[in-house]
Amino acid sequence: MNLKVVLPPVIIVVLGLGALSSVQNTGFREHIETTLTESAQGALSAAGIEGADVRFAGRDADVTAPSDAEALTAAEVVGGVTGVRTAAAYGPDGLVSGEPGAAEAAETEDETDDVTDAATDALADATASPEASEATSGDGTSDDKATEDEATDGATDDAADDKDDDKPKREPTREEREQAQEDLVEIPNITFVTDSARLTKDGRRVVREAAEVLAEHPEVEVRVEGHTDSVGSDEHNQRLSERRAEQVVDELVDLGVERDRLTWKGFGESDPLVVPRTFEDLEKNRRVEFIVRN
Repeated sequence: MNLKVVLPPVIIVVLGLGALSSVQNTGFREHIETTLTESAQGALSAAGIEGADVRFAGRDADVTAPSDAEALTAAEVVGGVTGVRTAAAYGPDGLVSGEPGAAEAAETEDETDDVTDAATDALADATASPEASEATSGDGTSDDKATEDEATDGATDDAADDKDDDKPKREPTREEREQAQEDLVEIPNITFVTDSARLTKDGRRVVREAAEVLAEHPEVEVRVEGHTDSVGSDEHNQRLSERRAEQVVDELVDLGVERDRLTWKGFGESDPLVVPRTFEDLEKNRRVEFIVRN
């Protein structure tokens, strides 16, 4: 058999089947996204939620709403739709983390505290005697004079604080930067729930380790970089890497790291650590890195 005669038609058939498969996969993905979008919008309408926007990348949803509380509630509704894998909530300031109703609960608690404080102050004023109002301090100085002195002391303290704030921040030495980078590289990889920006239990533990390292190097500024594997679309992986990097920054701030020391950036699948040939390679490429910037 002459291979030169047989091979060209075979190659053409194989390439044609590959192209057809690609077109079918793209069409199937678009069909899934359209179907899930319609189902999610129907679920939101049935729940009486208006103004929430839902966008799908495969079976993963990004839910955007005018407030954090509405975003969390809408994401919970969308996440309950059959076929939806994840539903991330986005409010006016970006990604929202927490349980539905948490923002409303916090606002209600603050309002309750304000009312309680006001009632306590009113009761104290009502029960105060005239003698108490006119009382003088133990050294014969009037309350007005004492208050004036306290205000003066407070102003002096504030001025001292402002003076301290005006002091230029000390730049780390080269040795300090290198040592900080070495310590940050030694931190284990931060893990997340599959295809989500939610930290796992081990992930939160590693972020605490990172916060401890940054506390040991208070002069350094760090960029948190998020990377994903190559599974999924480029757009979805880019968004996921950004959400993960931002989540780590938020967690570090909650642990006491100054926000002005931190920046973040997502690289998606564009900068793999290794060429992905195995599942272990994919796991290595899913990572968060800390880069000393100053």
